[in-house]
Amino acid sequence: MKIKSVFALVLLTPLISFADVCKTTKPINIDPYIAEIGTRKVTFLAVDFGKNNCWAVNEPGLTQRHGPYSTFKIPHTLIALETGAVKSTDERFEWDQKKYPAKDFWPETWKQSHTLASAFKYSAVWYYKALVPRIEPAEYKKWLAKFHYGNQAFTPGSDEFWLNNELQISPVEQVEFIACLLKNRCGVSSSNFAAFESVALQETKSGLSLYAKTGAGSIDPNNNDGAFDGWYVGYVKDEGGKPVAAFALYMEAESFAALKDYRKQLSLKLLGDLGLWGN
Repeated sequence: MKIKSVFALVLLTPLISFADVCKTTKPINIDPYIAEIGTRKVTFLAVDFGKNNCWAVNEPGLTQRHGPYSTFKIPHTLIALETGAVKSTDERFEWDQKKYPAKDFWPETWKQSHTLASAFKYSAVWYYKALVPRIEPAEYKKWLAKFHYGNQAFTPGSDEFWLNNELQISPVEQVEFIACLLKNRCGVSSSNFAAFESVALQETKSGLSLYAKTGAGSIDPNNNDGAFDGWYVGYVKDEGGKPVAAFALYMEAESFAALKDYRKQLSLKLLGDLGLWGN
């Protein structure tokens, strides 16, 4: 199926028409990557805004939904800023160890107080859980609908809905959401979007800036030593702030270690080979 047709079917009222964005859709030849991909399963989608082309790996997987895990920190950060749940990206929460006790898999960077900026950087899950009581369910509902964010499902008051597969989103929908932010901020104020970009900036290279977020979870929630699935989602801008590309990579692997660093490495390698990121 052509991706332009897939996009048209995903949402009845899409915020961005990919049929307009993509003049052509091309599969990426993954032969050069097969040896290093190994047993991992990869789905990838990138939009080249300069040429209005789309590039894909595993087209059938583009519309399959999965839990967003920590990639939900992209919309969650924006929602927190828009609703006033935090006054700025510098607002610090003290870590309540009784309410959010450390688990065995927590890195040391989580076991401390955080600002919104540092919580995004280190992907500290407890900070974003602490945002939930500060955001009215009606606000979550409004912003998930405004963002057309996957199935938009959540249980009011739950601080697990983006982690337990209740909320789900596909690679296509991830890219649609990012493209909406890049086109018109998707209803987010310019000041709050600028604040978000200040924490989401990952690195710069060859005059390009990368904004992105990882996410991952165990496929069997009772077995953190088993198979994992995860994401790398974001976008690239040029030195003038013009969007270059939006992308989403979804990966399944035999362990967290097998995708932890590789999801980003492969994303940047694919983007680089497409001429959308510096090599």
